[in-house]
Amino acid sequence: MSYPEWGVSAGPVRCRGCKEALLPGSPIWIKSKGVYYCNSCGLIAEQNLGEIKPGGIEEGLIRDLGKFPEEAIDTALSKSALYMARQLDNGDVAPREVTQYTKEIRLNFLQIMELYPPEEEADDTEDRRERLQERRRREAGGI
Repeated sequence: MSYPEWGVSAGPVRCRGCKEALLPGSPIWIKSKGVYYCNSCGLIAEQNLGEIKPGGIEEGLIRDLGKFPEEAIDTALSKSALYMARQLDNGDVAPREVTQYTKEIRLNFLQIMELYPPEEEADDTEDRRERLQERRRREAGGI
């Protein structure tokens, strides 16, 4: 079965758009596995299929990836995370799979952080500690 396509409901399902119950035998538009629309919502969703509008998850991920070097953004990990975020924003993911998708996005992001750790700002704590130790050594040596 290829998605999206028009079909007939085999069992009681809910429309993703208007949340109405669709009885068996009702005409439905199947956007992806587990994502169903009634006839009127399906017509609207079908017309908007070509438009990809980034939503909150994808925008947030893009903003977070922007903090990494350019080569980190061009990895398979970041591209797969963006793909999953876009699917979540577009409503292509069945409700029972949303948690799994967000978990995978988080794990991909953590792995990117591990591969490309953020640059630490210069901290003079170590420098001060070394000067203090040097001074104590001099004082202990009578210098």
